[in-house]
Amino acid sequence: MRRIRVFFVVVSMLLLLALPASAQDYPKVEFFGGISYANLDDTIDKEREHFFGFQTSFAGNLNESFGIVGEFGIQTGIFVGETYEFMAGPRFASRGDTAIGFVHAMFGGAAFRGFEFSDTGFAMAFGGGLDVNVGKGFAIRAIQFDYVPTRLFDTWQHNIRLGFGVVFKLGGG
Repeated sequence: MRRIRVFFVVVSMLLLLALPASAQDYPKVEFFGGISYANLDDTIDKEREHFFGFQTSFAGNLNESFGIVGEFGIQTGIFVGETYEFMAGPRFASRGDTAIGFVHAMFGGAAFRGFEFSDTGFAMAFGGGLDVNVGKGFAIRAIQFDYVPTRLFDTWQHNIRLGFGVVFKLGGG
């Protein structure tokens, strides 16, 4: 539990460094919240499982194309249990008038809580997505796709996660 607290303190401090204001055409802060689908590698039953849930993220943009993002997700599987991801890392964006494309690499942890088994371990996420601008301070996340390898139960799992939702943008010119 101490590692999780240290992780969130470090991420918060990095994101606060991104907040100093100067007139720019990009948001200083972006909040995302939405639904997610995860196709998980079940190492216990040796099958793939379908999980549904939500994910949320907080991104601090250091300039128009680079920022730092912290993300949390939780998905529930039918008759299986729940999986949690908590990660942070760099994000690179290409901003247009109508849409923003982005890629990211995040690192942190994952936890699985099932009816018979539970474990907490290392996680990564490599992916990206597309946000469609609806207004100056609001966008729709049309898609976020991540490859999420996790190290749980002393073995690697190779997972896929999709996310959809809304993005609120604050700061900037």
